[in-house]
Amino acid sequence: MGKVIIDETTQEMANFFLEHVFDNLSKIMNGPMLYHYTSMEALNNILDREKCIWVTRVDFMNDYKEISYVNEIVKKVIVDVEDSKEKETFISLYKDFASTEGYYKDLNIFAFSLTENPDSLVLWNNYGMNEGCNIGIDGKKFFGQSFNSQFTFVGRVIYSEEKQKAIVKKVIEKLLHLVRDSQLSEERFSHALLFTFSTLGCFIKHPAFASEEEYRFIYIPKSNESIHFRVSRGAFIPFIKVPVYEYDEQSGEKRLLIREITIGPRTKLDIVRSGLEFYLTVKKLEGIELRTSNAPLRF
Repeated sequence: MGKVIIDETTQEMANFFLEHVFDNLSKIMNGPMLYHYTSMEALNNILDREKCIWVTRVDFMNDYKEISYVNEIVKKVIVDVEDSKEKETFISLYKDFASTEGYYKDLNIFAFSLTENPDSLVLWNNYGMNEGCNIGIDGKKFFGQSFNSQFTFVGRVIYSEEKQKAIVKKVIEKLLHLVRDSQLSEERFSHALLFTFSTLGCFIKHPAFASEEEYRFIYIPKSNESIHFRVSRGAFIPFIKVPVYEYDEQSGEKRLLIREITIGPRTKLDIVRSGLEFYLTVKKLEGIELRTSNAPLRF
């Protein structure tokens, strides 16, 4: 479990994603600050103890249709794909694995959510609760790290059904083209389908989530050795630790890549800000701009 079968077809589809589907990494690295909404408890863990972000496996996230929603889009566009022997095989294999609950779990996909919006009322409600904050991350240095993963993808989540259908159709046609030229066995074709739609499904979400304006960073680790667990509401939640610092080889210091912290809306804002300012002073965490939400919300 957790080991992706890497062959020429899988790699070709990964390259296709990077070039034609997901946002180009260089654009994101040179773009705006990206923000991650979290709790004050998690912030303390990031700043003081581990200097890492805990990245959750996708099937344990808040959207119960995570990844599998893409199946609904495939059903809508497959009728428009030109008929061929490869298409018939695709439909047969796709029905087989898409009908299997949790078919994507063998890939062990972990996802980290960010947004361009530094003060989103929706995200404060969803993730900030009454003691939330968000952290502004230096994307250029964060995404420029070397990650211990087989595959890493980053891009905007797509919520528009029309855009979803256009992308899924393009991906299907590319996959069928590869199958026809390579004359893959059904087993290898099945592996390619699993990788393609499990990965693509991370970036296609139901339009009801559009207000989250999400960027998503996904990882497929090389082995299970790097996987950890936390307990939440009585359930074991798998996660991996991703560094949010740069390592200075000369000084041996871990320099955080967090450039901003925004305190979410709440009633006792003054004491929260005062405490966090003192915290940053005591911990000698310089270069972090402290802000407060402008959202007129009282929890």
